[in-house]
Amino acid sequence: MPTTRPKNIQTYLTHFPVKSYHEADLLSRETTWRIMDHIRQSGSQGITAADITMKEKIPASVVYSTLKELYRLEFIFLYPREKKLKGERMKRFVCERSTWGKYRIDQEFDSALKVSGILERITDEMRQPVTKALQDAYEQFGKTKELQKFLPSKNANICPKCQRSHEAMEFFYATLLRSIDLMITESDDFKRFLSDRGYATNES
Repeated sequence: MPTTRPKNIQTYLTHFPVKSYHEADLLSRETTWRIMDHIRQSGSQGITAADITMKEKIPASVVYSTLKELYRLEFIFLYPREKKLKGERMKRFVCERSTWGKYRIDQEFDSALKVSGILERITDEMRQPVTKALQDAYEQFGKTKELQKFLPSKNANICPKCQRSHEAMEFFYATLLRSIDLMITESDDFKRFLSDRGYATNES
């Protein structure tokens, strides 16, 4: 759901894949998106329920129940106790499930890919050229004035749980995802690839 609030953290993907009816119900509520947006924009330090209640003017009962569900479904996590300032008692919530990498593959198909070794082989073959392509794209963004505004913040918002920037991961994931989409859904070469294997026709 779009927001007009100034962004501290860039958004590159604008969807949340849904895995269950319960997730669909939770994400269908405007208050959920407002709460999630606040948590996302708070970055790696997270935000308290009280702060969300005060800033969004959402009833505390709604904020707490929504946070409870978001936590249970692993959309958010609690800021690690050992990393808090001495004497700090209030719980702070951090965005866990950013949109990058959150897709759903059929479990049986995923297992077949792994057991057969196909997934590992494809990943190994793609790792070097994909990494180089992403490096080139990143450098191009840095050199081009019009593109620089899209770069993730450096040395900021490092997730206390995975030790990586979710913002940066989403940037690279979105770049790669769009490239794959261009290659597969909008490419004549890939259509010929499908046609040669009986999965497409050459009709106009």
